[in-house]
Amino acid sequence: MFDTCTSARPARLVLLPAAMAGVLALSGCGGESGPSREELETMIAPDDTSGEAAHDPEISELQFDPETLICEPHANSSVGGEWETSAPREKVSPASKTEIGLRDTEAAAEVDVIARITTPSENLFEAEASISGDEWSNLVFPDDFPGTPESVTTEGVYTVVWSAGEEGESEGSFISCDGFRIG
Repeated sequence: MFDTCTSARPARLVLLPAAMAGVLALSGCGGESGPSREELETMIAPDDTSGEAAHDPEISELQFDPETLICEPHANSSVGGEWETSAPREKVSPASKTEIGLRDTEAAAEVDVIARITTPSENLFEAEASISGDEWSNLVFPDDFPGTPESVTTEGVYTVVWSAGEEGESEGSFISCDGFRIG
């Protein structure tokens, strides 16, 4: 005798997963199509042929964080090369001299640079240097920074922004940011 329950059960077991897969596929596809490939590419990499870094902050906005050892907000270098900076990682005692440095490990070319130091009290001091080859160009704060008091005793974080250009330019072309702490 033919048992309708047992013969129908295997058919239902086969059709049920196929129906569920169809329902899931339709619910995941929705009615609207997503952005086109061109729209996605525009969102990921905007077309900027000006050569300027997109959304970089003004140099004057950069501040060194001694806990993370980086400057915020983040800025991209607009000068070619592989730049390295040096500054004390431990607190510097007040009234001592602080050596900072910059070099291009690619040794691409000779570059005139400016180091701008912003003090905790928002005073700005500048010094010029020249980078040649992959040698370090070092400056001593406050000695090499005209107009700086002979001894700097203000405790806090000092931000060092390196730029290509000449002293007196509003900002120059950003190279790198570093800093140190006095106190």
